[in-house]
Amino acid sequence: MDLNSLQILYIGIAAFLVGFTKTSVGGVGILAVLLMALAIPGKASPGVLLPMLIAADLMAVGFYRRSCQWRVLVRLIPMALIGVGLGFLVLRALPDARFGRFIGWTILAMLALDLGLSAAIKAHMRGRLMTGIAGVLAGAASMIANAAGPVFGIYLLQLGLNKAEFVGTRSWFFLLMNIAKVPFALSLGTISTASLTVDLYALPVILLGGAIGVMVLKIINIQLFRFLIRVAVLVAAARLILG
Repeated sequence: MDLNSLQILYIGIAAFLVGFTKTSVGGVGILAVLLMALAIPGKASPGVLLPMLIAADLMAVGFYRRSCQWRVLVRLIPMALIGVGLGFLVLRALPDARFGRFIGWTILAMLALDLGLSAAIKAHMRGRLMTGIAGVLAGAASMIANAAGPVFGIYLLQLGLNKAEFVGTRSWFFLLMNIAKVPFALSLGTISTASLTVDLYALPVILLGGAIGVMVLKIINIQLFRFLIRVAVLVAAARLILG
């Protein structure tokens, strides 16, 4: 890929945030998706980001491998795989020229879902129907934009998991989902030798982000940090939508 300095900067920040969010504050990954879409226009951006996510997921699973609640994943994964299939159909039909705006709108929808769901709706997200809906939405959002974090996070919060169980279950879910997405990405041609070369250069930055994430989580004001990330997400999404 012939990348200019601004594109390299966006990719570097995105790689750092990918590692950071897997070991610390959830929700940062959405900003990484948007930065990657700004750096690499069109459907190639998810193909570059996907191997980065798998590398970060492996790192997170290494930290929390014994804390996964498999009973939760057994209920979610079948429906999430259906969502991945639906997301693949959307990606295959979507014109490349419109993909940036589609990513922007998808991210805004996920952010609105995270902020706007009432407490009454969230309280019922552990039921069988809501589990199915959450699984399909998470799978589709993950396939289309690598943006399943808000849906999955909302669902897990209602299950009363402790911090280690939350992160461990989230880590295993996204590792399995991202691996499942690889054949679809190859079919779409979004993963290539050139994209994997970019991923290889980004690997040290991902590891650095993960290491810093572990340290920062102990001292950061999480509410302020999430507010700042949401502001950045809004700005980046608006940049994509407005072109």
